[in-house]
Amino acid sequence: MTPMNCSLHNSLVEISIATLLILEFVLGLLGNAIALWSFTSNLKVWKPYAVYLLNLVIADLLWSVCLPFQITFYLMHKKWDLGQTACCILTFLLSLSRTSSIAFLTAVALDRYLRVVHPRFKINSFSTQAAKIISALVWLLVVGLVHPSLVASMIEKNATECHSFYPMEDITFGSTWQEVVFYLQFLLPFSLILFCNIRIIKILQQRLRDQDKQPKLQKSMVLVTIVVVLFGICFLPSFLARIFMTILQRSKSCWTLQVMVHTCDVTNSFTYLNSVLNPVVYCFSNPVFRYSYRKVFNTIRGKRKESQPQGFDLKVSG
Repeated sequence: MTPMNCSLHNSLVEISIATLLILEFVLGLLGNAIALWSFTSNLKVWKPYAVYLLNLVIADLLWSVCLPFQITFYLMHKKWDLGQTACCILTFLLSLSRTSSIAFLTAVALDRYLRVVHPRFKINSFSTQAAKIISALVWLLVVGLVHPSLVASMIEKNATECHSFYPMEDITFGSTWQEVVFYLQFLLPFSLILFCNIRIIKILQQRLRDQDKQPKLQKSMVLVTIVVVLFGICFLPSFLARIFMTILQRSKSCWTLQVMVHTCDVTNSFTYLNSVLNPVVYCFSNPVFRYSYRKVFNTIRGKRKESQPQGFDLKVSG
């Protein structure tokens, strides 16, 4: 319970978060819209790797669609006027987009790992149709993990605030389940991606004398390293803040509660950077995306048309 006469609001923090969210919304929507255009207009050959990236784009665009509501929430000093149902829907969509984005980032890293470390595994010969089925199963799994009924059980009735990512004081099945999902969706993917990166680096060191394989191995290592860095920047602060908030949420100190809530709000806003930074993954995956981004930015700046790169398909290196 919050001590009496203890305000957990801070106008400066809330306006700062809203400003950051506006930047994330604009940049994330632009970057992922260009990536989606690259898939629909420029992609000539579809392969499993491309399917996972496309689903990552869809998850990030869904995330961007939710951001205007979060922006309004902070601009209104964390007052929610749209009712419990809208709060449940927003919380579900944010959880769905975040968890699915993490899942497909992990799929990208695992794909690199299997092709580099275990090139003879049958999974590397999966067809595009099989990748689509896997992607559909991932979406179904994520929906099951963040089911709307479980989200609804976390929302207080007649609440004027919609704190979708705060630990709940009242222990219910829904709140406990969402806490477990929150921690697992960071710990499990991050551990897998870190493992993949370490193994790829070891393989790269073992094949230092094989100059023909160096470019492909280095490209895979850079790509997986980028995913590790993205996790660290976007999700690690929120993960740590959530741990401290869970431990200290019953504190009677007003100052402690204020710091805890503001830290949680700020670190939650960092998670949305994921949709802004994911285009870096696309750019390192293939020249198609680098060409698309340069073409759009050069058009905005009024520069001449850029020549199309050779090999204009999403080829997966082995």
